[in-house]
Amino acid sequence: MSEQFDSLGEKTKLVDISLRYTDGDIEKAKAMASGTYLDSNVIKAKFYNSDSNESGLFLSFFNSVHDYISNVSSVINSDNSIFERVRIFDDWKSLYNNINAYRSGDDVVDYPNFNDALMDLFVSKDIFPYVSGKDISAASVIVTEGLKTIFGSSKIQCQIEIDTTSSLAMDIAGVMIDVPGGTGEDIGTAMKVPVETTIEDERISKIENEADYIVEGKVIVAPVKGKNINDIVVGEKIKVLLTGDDVITQKVIAAMNASDETGGRYPINGRVKAKIPMEKSGYIIYTLVAKGILAKIIEEENVKILVDKPIEEMVTEKKGDNKLLFIMAIVVGLIIIAGIVLLALL
Repeated sequence: MSEQFDSLGEKTKLVDISLRYTDGDIEKAKAMASGTYLDSNVIKAKFYNSDSNESGLFLSFFNSVHDYISNVSSVINSDNSIFERVRIFDDWKSLYNNINAYRSGDDVVDYPNFNDALMDLFVSKDIFPYVSGKDISAASVIVTEGLKTIFGSSKIQCQIEIDTTSSLAMDIAGVMIDVPGGTGEDIGTAMKVPVETTIEDERISKIENEADYIVEGKVIVAPVKGKNINDIVVGEKIKVLLTGDDVITQKVIAAMNASDETGGRYPINGRVKAKIPMEKSGYIIYTLVAKGILAKIIEEENVKILVDKPIEEMVTEKKGDNKLLFIMAIVVGLIIIAGIVLLALL
């Protein structure tokens, strides 16, 4: 009997943990605790730079439900041992243990900005669809070419694999998870690298210097169905209205078919590249709206903004709207029939 209570208590504990990652949805939390609700994909990658004789291993976790990067963990060694010894088809938990083990070695190489560079790569190249679709070929090209740019070397060998997992499994394994709304660990802490401490102007300058063009934009405020701006995270897609009249803005609008015959503009999707708190209140948000083009958004208020919803949510809302129209049609029909009957009786 005591064993049954212990099992029940353990199950309850797992459900409680899962609630953090399912927006409080108890049914999803139960499914996650039982291992049937998997909300994350992970890129497992090992690489070797023959120019510097350095090899490395990294895991990048993508939340497939909310479409953002929840963690990046990596290690780089001053020899080819990682590339030669690590088996990329091993379970990601084993590889995560390998990363922690290699970090304690004497031949580890310190690349404090490597994880940030990987995140920028994934956002700028929009690798998310390939990860969720487990398109290893396309994802491998992005990772390999990105590593060549990061290390400034054309002699990069890389091998990747994509696994499916859950936030609960990551939590139990000790992975620090970034969660929208601040209920998880900050991504800088999770990756155990120094967090950006430069002043606001320097951060803005760094971001803008890395882009080909900066255009003006604004968020779409949605008080009812929107998401609090405080909960928006890097890598997430939001709706952006481009407001500038410059040539670059006009080209983006034309390419996206984001205008009507009268010149009115439609919002487009932008993937958040950076979110910088302003001194008094609000945020400066940079979103990638086209290759090399960032929309700069200044929002001084704590508002709810429109995000790009998953297809499942849009289908659910569509069904709800259709059901409401159907009910209204029935009511109108009954009123008409009642009127006809009443007229016949008179």
